[in-house]
Amino acid sequence: MVVLSKICATAFLASGVFAAPATPGPMAKFAELKTAPSNWISQGPADGSAIIHAKIGIKQKDITGLQQKLLDISNPKSSNYGKWLTQEEVQQYTAPDDGHVAAIKAWLSGAGVKDVSQSHDWIEFSAPISKMEALLDAKYEWYTHVESGAKLPRTQKYSIPKNLHDMIDVVTPTTSLYHNIAPHEDQSGGLSKRANTNATPAFIRSQYNVDYKSNGSQTIGTTSFQNVGASHSDFSTFSKKYSPGLSDFKDVRVNGGSNNGDGSEYEGNLDTQYAGALASGNPSQYLAVGPYDFGDAILAFSQYLNTASSPPSVVSSSYGDTESNYDGAYMDRVCNEFMKAGSRGISVLFSSGDSGVGGNKESSCANGLYGLFPAACPYVTAVGGTDVINGVERVVDFGRYNKRLTSAGGGYSTHFAAPDYNANVTAAYAQTVDSTTQQQFNAGNRGFPDIALVSALFPTIVNGGVVSLLGTSASSPAIAGMFSLLNDYRKSKGKSTLGFLNPLLYSGTVDEALRDVTEGNNYGCDSNGFYAAPGWDAASGLGTIDFAKFRSLI
Repeated sequence: MVVLSKICATAFLASGVFAAPATPGPMAKFAELKTAPSNWISQGPADGSAIIHAKIGIKQKDITGLQQKLLDISNPKSSNYGKWLTQEEVQQYTAPDDGHVAAIKAWLSGAGVKDVSQSHDWIEFSAPISKMEALLDAKYEWYTHVESGAKLPRTQKYSIPKNLHDMIDVVTPTTSLYHNIAPHEDQSGGLSKRANTNATPAFIRSQYNVDYKSNGSQTIGTTSFQNVGASHSDFSTFSKKYSPGLSDFKDVRVNGGSNNGDGSEYEGNLDTQYAGALASGNPSQYLAVGPYDFGDAILAFSQYLNTASSPPSVVSSSYGDTESNYDGAYMDRVCNEFMKAGSRGISVLFSSGDSGVGGNKESSCANGLYGLFPAACPYVTAVGGTDVINGVERVVDFGRYNKRLTSAGGGYSTHFAAPDYNANVTAAYAQTVDSTTQQQFNAGNRGFPDIALVSALFPTIVNGGVVSLLGTSASSPAIAGMFSLLNDYRKSKGKSTLGFLNPLLYSGTVDEALRDVTEGNNYGCDSNGFYAAPGWDAASGLGTIDFAKFRSLI
């Protein structure tokens, strides 16, 4: 490890004022996107006067030790199971080296960056794009999302002084581009009129044998990025029609975000209505995450979970993008932020996507099958999608309802190695796949999804009317609601929250409560994708759950 004296940095005073700026070393490339983002189009150089709120993730002292600790306390066969860490205990593992902090601040000071602040293992500052370009030897461009029109300044690569490489995890916003995995409307006509297949709260409770009424001890959260709103009046209408007695969700501002109250983009209304209904009795929150300008809301969300005094014990998010839209260092750091949240006893769930093996709407698999981030992070629970047709649950085919979608996301990460808790089952499944498909993914990497739930024909109230919605944007908040109920049940028995779920799901402890899904496949990007099979598979994960049996086993 590079020590502070070798880079000529001096110690800074207790007031945060440097005695003298350090002399920066030669610049060296730190991160680069492997491919240009396919769903984001460059519109040319970014405006140099536009202000960016930047963050630098400082290397954490013992992140490996925290990972090992989490795998112990989340293992139901360990005597330490459920002994989640306090915020202070997590910070004992993640505290940065004082010398590293001093060196980074000296670099910024020497570059003329002012008003620098520190929050534990993060350094923050605001600067115009022209300053960021000079600081990082980078060229920022305006990127516009092909569907939503969202516009962000990003760069495909950046550099920092070589002697700081061992002190920094990530600088953001730089290369990361993400978008919500937006639900879509059923356009099939007659199919949606078959009431027995509509995934109302009552249908979901019946289908998955939900047999418990909450005491209200737990809080469930859903997320808003990029100014996607959720309507309180629509929530009230939904409650009256489909789940009487629901308490309204609470708006929570995170990093300058706010709920604009407009649910017309579907995502916010779908998330709040079904998380609230399936966790009925538990209070629900809508985490409106900023910034809405050019910052990094996914990162801000993960930081909130690690710094809030009373965060939700279960949180569901329906955002992300194809893994190749991120550099590896960024994904590692954000994934570790979710790992820290799991260590606090928070269950973090992400939608697995609606494009099968095509990441987030990639059109061609010519260079291999795609992963989705953050769903492929080993420290979140990735939720896939199913459909119930003639009483049989199978991998959902979204295309039968809306041609803009294909099927539930799943496959193998292109970046993250398989974690110990499920490496054996994901590797075993890979051996059953045909030889041509095997050449398109890395069988040694993290397989996802972990679990699945019905994800088609969710009646949702939007602007006072009923819209039938599709997507793993539906299955994730719905099953999150169930886990919130399970946390309330455990609380009533004097037990801890379920926290990081994956080691429990793969441990064998709850096998009797898992319903295997063995029909269907998750096609996408001109590939048939993966086929459902007995046991874990890369189309439906471990399958769905029988809530009552799950409750009896925990």
